[in-house]
Amino acid sequence: MDKLSIKQWAEEDRPREKLLLKGVSVLSDSELLAILIRSGNDKQSAVELS
Repeated sequence: MDKLSIKQWAEEDRPREKLLLKGVSVLSDSELLAILIRSGNDKQSAVELS
């Protein structure tokens, strides 16, 4: 089974949208880093890379 890209996640679960909706305090370190690195690769999402 293929992994879902972040664009396929529910909007409220995506790091950038979660930041805007709920604030920085609810984000994990990997979600914050994912926002900074901006994109993943063919095998891993930005969250997985971070």
